[in-house]
Amino acid sequence: MGDSKKLENILFYAIITGSLIIIFSIILIFLNNESAQAQAEPTELATAALYISSTESPSEETEESVVSSKTDFETDIQEDTITLLEQYNQIREELERIKQALARDRTVEYVIYSVVDYEGDELTFDELGGFTKYGISSKHNPDIDVFRVTRKDAFNILYVRYYVPNKLYEYQSVRLQVALMHMCVLFGNKAFSIAYSIVPKSKLIILRDSDPEFPQVIERLRVAFRQHAKQLGIKNPRYLNGWLNRIDKVFYIG
Repeated sequence: MGDSKKLENILFYAIITGSLIIIFSIILIFLNNESAQAQAEPTELATAALYISSTESPSEETEESVVSSKTDFETDIQEDTITLLEQYNQIREELERIKQALARDRTVEYVIYSVVDYEGDELTFDELGGFTKYGISSKHNPDIDVFRVTRKDAFNILYVRYYVPNKLYEYQSVRLQVALMHMCVLFGNKAFSIAYSIVPKSKLIILRDSDPEFPQVIERLRVAFRQHAKQLGIKNPRYLNGWLNRIDKVFYIG
């Protein structure tokens, strides 16, 4: 009996101990699962956040930056386009004015050749201009071989250096164009400064030979150029009479 009772006690305690072990094991497994889930949730949330951020549209700040850059770029293109268009229109208008002048009864040839033929092909020399032929002086045109200048060369030189830069093709009066070209040969581009100091450029351009005030304007210009010639004649008296005669001739009103 004693041995049997002892064996029962051993079995009882063994069962109790085993049950406790099983219970503790279940509790540990449960706790471990909870801990694993708790750790997994932040990782999943972070991963989901990254995924969402990669698939969603850019943030407002990024959008504003992109829009701003695009707007600046488009503005620069628009400004450059406007500038180019303005320059193109200006050049087109200028070319149109030149074309009209060239097509108007060979006005350009008449004006310039009137000066070239007045000067003539004789090679002359003086202290002021050096060697001169067809109105082209070596002193004021050092890049030109005056000895070999032809009538056509003289036309091209006067056209490029006086007629076009001073926009004589805009003048309505052919007589005024001729007179001012003669003054360019005598006094260079200063001739226009003298003329504009007496009559505004805007008025000279639209002045016509048939205008009632044309004789008065021509007379005022004649007097102004005579005064300028007399000032230069103080140091160069031997050329004064020739200058005055030429001024009176080209600004003559009959």
